[in-house]
Amino acid sequence: MTQPLTAQRIEQAVRSYIQACNDADADRIAACLLPAAVHYGPAMPKWSGAAAIGANFANRVRELGHCWTVGQVLVDVAQCAAALEWTRFDRNARVLRGVDWFAFEPETARIREIRPYFAVPPRPDVPHQQMQDFDYAGRGYPVNAPLR
Repeated sequence: MTQPLTAQRIEQAVRSYIQACNDADADRIAACLLPAAVHYGPAMPKWSGAAAIGANFANRVRELGHCWTVGQVLVDVAQCAAALEWTRFDRNARVLRGVDWFAFEPETARIREIRPYFAVPPRPDVPHQQMQDFDYAGRGYPVNAPLR
């Protein structure tokens, strides 16, 4: 029998995922995700598949010294979603802050999609500062400025 999806279960899934990332444990990262999970990025092509996402994060931790802290987790059980406010540190004393949006599969509480947003200044040389490969129009997001 499947456990009901609760706010506590979703928050625990987010925290388990972050701990697996910090431990550079590709298998534990992948276990938090659906096999066909997708991780979008604002400055990189999407990562597709639990194994690829796990391997990519494990490599980043080992190679760049990334480590994430959990600031706050907000959960919407009805949408099977959560928002995580995080801080990322690396071995070069760089700090990056942001928010990840998580979409979950309701029966298993495994992550099906992650969309990170960084708290960094805009880059004037990049005309569209948004996640690559994400179907904004298909998801109902505005793609043009509203007419005035």
